[in-house]
Amino acid sequence: MKSVVNLSVCALILLPVFFLLFLVYHFSEPLFFADDFHLLKTIVWMQDTDDFSQKLGVLVQQHNEHRILVPRLITWLDYLLEGHINWPVLVLFGNLIWCSVLYFLWDAFRTLKLRPWYFLPIPWLLFQPDYYDNYTWSISVLQQSVIVFLLAWLVYAFANRRFVLAVFIFLIGTFTHGNGIFGVGVGVVFLLLYREWKWLGYWMAVCALAAGFYFYDFGKGQNADFLQSLSHPAQMIGYFFAFFGSVTEVVVLGSGYSVFWGLVAMGGTCWFVGSKLYVFYRDDITLNYFDKMLLGNLLFLGITALLVAVARSWSSPELDIPPRYAHYSPYLSAWFYLVVLAVLSGRTPSRRAVPSVVAVWGAGAVLVSVISHLNFFSDLEYRRDWLRADAYNWHNYGTFMQYAPSFNNNIRATYAEAVSRGIDEPSIPPSAVPASAIFEDNTKLLTFEKITLKFRDASGLHFEEALNIRDNNFLGDTPFLVLISDRRPPIWIPLYRGRNGYRSILTDQNLRKPELYTQVLTDNLPIGVFRLGYRCGDKLTLTKYRLEVNSDHEVKVF
Repeated sequence: MKSVVNLSVCALILLPVFFLLFLVYHFSEPLFFADDFHLLKTIVWMQDTDDFSQKLGVLVQQHNEHRILVPRLITWLDYLLEGHINWPVLVLFGNLIWCSVLYFLWDAFRTLKLRPWYFLPIPWLLFQPDYYDNYTWSISVLQQSVIVFLLAWLVYAFANRRFVLAVFIFLIGTFTHGNGIFGVGVGVVFLLLYREWKWLGYWMAVCALAAGFYFYDFGKGQNADFLQSLSHPAQMIGYFFAFFGSVTEVVVLGSGYSVFWGLVAMGGTCWFVGSKLYVFYRDDITLNYFDKMLLGNLLFLGITALLVAVARSWSSPELDIPPRYAHYSPYLSAWFYLVVLAVLSGRTPSRRAVPSVVAVWGAGAVLVSVISHLNFFSDLEYRRDWLRADAYNWHNYGTFMQYAPSFNNNIRATYAEAVSRGIDEPSIPPSAVPASAIFEDNTKLLTFEKITLKFRDASGLHFEEALNIRDNNFLGDTPFLVLISDRRPPIWIPLYRGRNGYRSILTDQNLRKPELYTQVLTDNLPIGVFRLGYRCGDKLTLTKYRLEVNSDHEVKVF
């Protein structure tokens, strides 16, 4: 009976992992997304040179604030194994590494000698699409998610006094993501605690050499601006705590809740670690394994949040945390949960409260997971459909409709070369073949709004003209919007469809809203007159609307 219970608990622990990996592969497409192009062009440039030093220069070339040698090597290895870059495999591999952080949390948890089912809230809170950027964006998951695993592994190495392994992990982390180099702080703290003075000298020498190589000819990142962030200290401090508390945004909107939860989770964890360090220095009592794992992870998380706040908080007055950073909040929340268990289980009177606390956390974790999947599956679907549509748009027009014209201009020649060499093999959706059934529906009512989009980085504001298209009353499966010309292939545009309110989901048994929405950058559209239609499977429904794009890329709807 005990073995059946343990097996059931194990299955429930791993269920969110398997579901995450399923979603990752299901929503992935064999086409790069955004900055993934930096991985793709590495393969092109590597083929264009036989000189080792030039190849190394390509691999360690700066990308924003990072030297992404390891993500580039992983991409290159995938290309060598498969003959082309398989983007779904890359994101699946990166997310598999990310999910492996569960081992380090479990390794710390088991030292508390509690029942296995007490661990259940952690995977349900940790593995959900609040950080959907890292589900299907290869360069993001291979940096943002993988670095958490690497730094947790680094802490594991130091906690077990495996210093040679720690040096190896540090070098990998440094050239995976920008904050990997700050593993130096984790090493210094542990070696000071251990009073390993010889190893501390070795560690500092290795770190100095790595830093010298890393920062040689280093430029300021496109989105980093320390002075702007420091000039708004209250905003920067709020961003620091919102970084740790952003998981609350899944359930309730408002930066105040994020800041509050960040204060609670970070403050409570720091208090626990601080009390342990105080006793360590006062009574010369060795820190146990749990305390060391917690200390190292807290150091890494604190340094990361501080760097992000100082570099990026200037761009977010509302304290919004980008999805690519959103996995840090549930990760810290998982450690805070373990701290709560450690405090309660360490005192005889409070042990009886542990099952109740676990039940409350478990219910909250499942609730967050369910709501997160309901909230963000539309974003995953919309990104996937953009990639499907743009595979067809590139094939016919040499333009990706979802990106700014400047991006298209910068990548066009290199990407065309990558496709011609078979480095990238975007697949044209089967539904892009001519429709087998065509219908007319002049009753569909669409609304159109011309807007100016603002994009801001550290260099200033950039503007793009766009057309918002909305259908407020649509029934049936979500279609693609197609712009049909008499003489040229159609242009494909995906449509975003959000979920219904919770009451409507329960009362109407309808998950999706009857509202379709999309946005088209007008400068990407070719000159001509296009009729608007909906394409769903092999069926095409023509509407009464037409778009005319003139030589200045101004759009007229009639």
